[in-house]
Amino acid sequence: MGRCSNPNCFVDEGDTCCMGELNHEDCPSWSRNKKTNNSDPEEKESNFTFRVPWSSSALGCSDLSRLYQQGPSIFIGLLGAQNTGKTTFLAANYLQLLSGEKYNNFEFCGSQTLGAWESIASWARINNEKQMPSFPPHTPRGVDRTPGILHFVLQDVNDKIKNIFLTDAPGEWFTRWAIDVDAIDAAGAKWTASQSDAFLIFADCEKLAGEERSVARRELRTIIERLGESIGSRPAVLVWAKSDKQPTEAIKRAIQSALERNIPHAKEFEVTVEDPASFARVFESVLNEAWTPKFCEPITEPIMGSSSFLAFRGHHAKS
Repeated sequence: MGRCSNPNCFVDEGDTCCMGELNHEDCPSWSRNKKTNNSDPEEKESNFTFRVPWSSSALGCSDLSRLYQQGPSIFIGLLGAQNTGKTTFLAANYLQLLSGEKYNNFEFCGSQTLGAWESIASWARINNEKQMPSFPPHTPRGVDRTPGILHFVLQDVNDKIKNIFLTDAPGEWFTRWAIDVDAIDAAGAKWTASQSDAFLIFADCEKLAGEERSVARRELRTIIERLGESIGSRPAVLVWAKSDKQPTEAIKRAIQSALERNIPHAKEFEVTVEDPASFARVFESVLNEAWTPKFCEPITEPIMGSSSFLAFRGHHAKS
């Protein structure tokens, strides 16, 4: 089998045609490539009937380009230092859906990353006597420029369907990005900050209340300040994770002050495994804000002077 001329198509690796052709040989991109692969007749054999357009693993950039073409989407970036509860948040929401819980305004319609969801949620199950439930392990740090992306399809009360993408990235990326926005080993964090439609920023209450509270406060504050430089009006929620452990009021006020200065429109929620529904409340809150995009802010033309001559904008301008 040859290789499709479309760089976003991986039909030769077992996927279906990214342009939607059931038989990839009918695709113009494949046909163009086919001219260079006529030498081996055995390569013309098609087995497209056994292929699916996803592997159920976490998505990458190529998958996003395919899904973004299918309909409206919301990309949610999960930001926070290492072990702040980002992956646990993802697992908790998935388990809530599995147990039959529903969001007030949204209904689960499907997912193309069920394998990835299961691999995270499996840590919370009793599989045998030797493997008791635990929190998902730390997301390994890599050099990829994009994080692993998990996928939901949700439908709102008006029967409108959207793809929901959630990042699962290592916390070290964001700690590094907060210090140096152009750091090579933090390219994934920079990409997440630029591409996301909404943000969840995680504060580790357990760490903020423990011996490493100074480090935790500094890391969180720098992430908030860095995100504040580029977030604009995009929705954001500060998630006080592991809230069954509470930091001192002084530390909490310092973080809230940083949030107010840099991301004044951000909301705050507390989540804890003692109250599984708290995870769903956060997810629904950020969805409610991001589901209907806000209109662009009107452009106000600055007044540079009071002269009628300089104020002339042509005969089409409204008075």
